[in-house]
Amino acid sequence: MTDASAAPRAAVAGTRVDLVGRGPARGRTPDVVGHRGSSGLAPENTVPSFRLSRVHGADRIETDVQLSADGEPFLFHDDIATRTTDVEQVFPDRAGDPVTSFTWAELSRLDAGAYFAREFTGTRIPSLRDVALAAGPRTQVNVELKSPANSSGVEQVLADALRHDPAWRGLVARRHVVVSSFDSGSLRTFASLAPEVPVLQIGAIPDDATLAEWATWAAGVVTNHLRLAPEDVQRVRRAGLSLSVYTVNDPAQMRAMMALGVDAIITDFPDVLMRLRRDTGPAPTSRRASSD
Repeated sequence: MTDASAAPRAAVAGTRVDLVGRGPARGRTPDVVGHRGSSGLAPENTVPSFRLSRVHGADRIETDVQLSADGEPFLFHDDIATRTTDVEQVFPDRAGDPVTSFTWAELSRLDAGAYFAREFTGTRIPSLRDVALAAGPRTQVNVELKSPANSSGVEQVLADALRHDPAWRGLVARRHVVVSSFDSGSLRTFASLAPEVPVLQIGAIPDDATLAEWATWAAGVVTNHLRLAPEDVQRVRRAGLSLSVYTVNDPAQMRAMMALGVDAIITDFPDVLMRLRRDTGPAPTSRRASSD
């Protein structure tokens, strides 16, 4: 690799930290990230959940992207559709099949809201574009590459959408888009295809050498708050990476993460975290929490 190719990458890395490392390291409180939207109060990874997260004032909406059997990017967390849709009624013989084995037309027939509450009956699985439209001009979006081994080519599909779809281009231009994954290989592939978009590695905080290597291509780390030690925060900082934690739903744990100085807190209840961040008193009891 030539020196000429290394220089642009270094410049991009600087903007990546600017995008996602805006929290306590710069004297701010942590960013509030809606986990699959406001998924404690609306069906996860649906337009109502995304819109509610924006209404709650979340800085960022987190969602999961997979590819349908015919190559359409859609927003869904699980590998199969039984937990959050009526697939057992619509496709009884295929209910246990991978969600990625269904075409987009088939996925569009599923009800992704009734499982949560009657008032969400008829809510559909959203397309990738839907979350960009729901976010509006001010809210950031964190797209997680979910189970990329089941969605061959998802990295290219996502990179193309972010670059060419008008719904995404403005968000990318404002540095309002970040991509994350547990899968380092997939994340590196995406980063090489779209170096203008910051990426976050999800997982346990590794040793210092691995953190230093991640810092050459990633903007930050996302980790489980239950496994975070105070010294990990400082090690991530020293590597020049931002630090986000998931999925924090208890107010006491939210306060603990704020005290540790993390950059972003991912929660099913952004309304609760927003109230704590504003220090306006306790929030009302919420309905339920989604799985990690």
